Amino acid sequence: MPEARYVRSLPKAEEKALRELYRQTENADVRTRCQMILMSAQEYPISEIADLTLFNEDSVRYWLDRYESQGLSGLEDRPRSGRRPKSEWPM
Repeated sequence: MPEARYVRSLPKAEEKALRELYRQTENADVRTRCQMILMSAQEYPISEIADLTLFNEDSVRYWLDRYESQGLSGLEDRPRSGRRPKSEWPM
């Protein structure tokens, strides 16, 4: 059985910032990542976080690690390479 894994204890200001990001962002993935961090700080097991967020356990671990190494900015999507989508709006 894997060892229990939780994010470090969150100071009040950091928890408040996570909750604020959760409320303000329109990006559903970022909202889910905020939920993952907040649940982990409350010592929910990774398996339960995965069940509740519909992500797999490896993804939950990835986002917990990324949050701990990069903070709030680590919860945002990184820029992707490749061609940008064509606009369908007539010019």
